[in-house]
Amino acid sequence: MLRDACPDSWGQAVLQREHKLPAGTPPVRYLMLAGNDQRWGALAVGTSKTPSVTSLSKPRLAQLDALSRELRAMAEGRPAIVGTLRRRLVHTPSLGGARPKTTVRDDEGRSWLVKPRLGSDTADVPRLEHATRLWGTACGLSFAQTVLHSGDEFSAVRVLRFDRDGERRLMCVSAATLLQTEYPGGGPGEMSRWSYPRLAEELQRIGAPPEDRVELFGRMVFNAVCGNDDDHVRNHAVVYRAQEGRWRLAPAYDAVPNTAEMPAQLAMQLSAGRFDISRESVLADSARFGFANRDKAEHHLNELLTRIEVAFDTEETVLDPDWKGALRARAVAVLRKLRIRPA
Repeated sequence: MLRDACPDSWGQAVLQREHKLPAGTPPVRYLMLAGNDQRWGALAVGTSKTPSVTSLSKPRLAQLDALSRELRAMAEGRPAIVGTLRRRLVHTPSLGGARPKTTVRDDEGRSWLVKPRLGSDTADVPRLEHATRLWGTACGLSFAQTVLHSGDEFSAVRVLRFDRDGERRLMCVSAATLLQTEYPGGGPGEMSRWSYPRLAEELQRIGAPPEDRVELFGRMVFNAVCGNDDDHVRNHAVVYRAQEGRWRLAPAYDAVPNTAEMPAQLAMQLSAGRFDISRESVLADSARFGFANRDKAEHHLNELLTRIEVAFDTEETVLDPDWKGALRARAVAVLRKLRIRPA
């Protein structure tokens, strides 16, 4: 859980530049240097029994364009465009993930992650992330809310933070923690623990309701169809819902189709020892997701595939014709594969 609260690639890069840290700096150093206010989840870190959670002044939604340009300049190693914004971003490096991001506050007091398009991107990644969320939501899955911002000079997506409720910080745990594994790092031994069925069993163990395991099954299938093979163990999480008095599967986030090709496998196992995208891989461990028998799992899968296919058209107004055509062709090929019954 401490690793969950530690900055990832982006935050570590900011801290390296700010504090001139050498290569090989231990993770605990990054953990201590990152502020608690924007840190993921509810843990606070410090040298006393009551670590400081001093709230920095969060940028307002109206500053989103300028923030996006400043984040992009930081990622590309360019000088500050607006000095005050650069100083603020330098002092909020605690967020996870590899891409530049920061938090903004809207007029209702809600916190949103802002992730801009980078000059090195071969596709409009913010647009793809927003389109994928619309698609997933339309077929009945639970995704973190997103809003696309696109102009002549920039593109950015903002994602509602599910670990915040106004000023309240909510407890969160990643799938990496639940499965006692690591990302990034490790090798085949670590990846052998990356498993959707095992995660489903962990959901049951911590008291999440049965519908959360069915939801996880749906996300696994959706990732296979849309081509999101960045579904690693830090891109799944649970959040504690105080009003329910229990842990729940967090909304889906960071779901983006592979921009280079249609992947043949996912980052997490679909069934024991199998990462490949096939109908048998999807169904082999269906009992671990809570399905009473194979027939019920097959019936649910068939209905889900139909919903995913029908829901694709919700992306019409978001994607340009080339990307829409490419993603549709990919999806049709995978849907055909998942509908074929083995001989």
